[in-house]
Amino acid sequence: MPKDPNRPLSFHDLRPRPAERQAEIGDNRFPIALLLDRLVDPGNLGLLFRLADAARLQEIILWQTPMDEPGRKTRRIARSTVPIVPFRHLQTEAELAALTDEYSLVALEYTNRSIPYTEFQPTGPVLLLAGNEQEGLSPLLLDAAEASIHLPMYGLNSSLNVACAASVAVYDLLGKFRT
Repeated sequence: MPKDPNRPLSFHDLRPRPAERQAEIGDNRFPIALLLDRLVDPGNLGLLFRLADAARLQEIILWQTPMDEPGRKTRRIARSTVPIVPFRHLQTEAELAALTDEYSLVALEYTNRSIPYTEFQPTGPVLLLAGNEQEGLSPLLLDAAEASIHLPMYGLNSSLNVACAASVAVYDLLGKFRT
């Protein structure tokens, strides 16, 4: 019996086996990376690894994050993406300053100079800075950023969860790099 053309596609219908794609993906990533500032929730970190894989980001950079390696909860939520998403830790301001040679640093934070994420136009590789769940980005990172973008909030709350906000911003950036 032929397959129903209207049935929902599964993950396996959409993607070849991971081993067949890993080399292709490793050499063909979008010019976007995430710097995660002092994230403490392993669930958020796991979701951001999934985002980095889904959007084929360059890497995840962990800034003064308390964990050395993603733990069990992070790995469970990341669904096998931790081994395939490049990531590294930064600990010093000198390491942070060196990132400006590779990327334009863009803060994902509502500030007095931020613009809506839809108005931002990248001119080269972007390092999207996403902050701590409670405190947002540290002053050091806000000062280092060349630009600040925010998601307009129309309700009572002033922000979205860091993984949700980063997902919206990353997919908007993908669209800008693909055109």
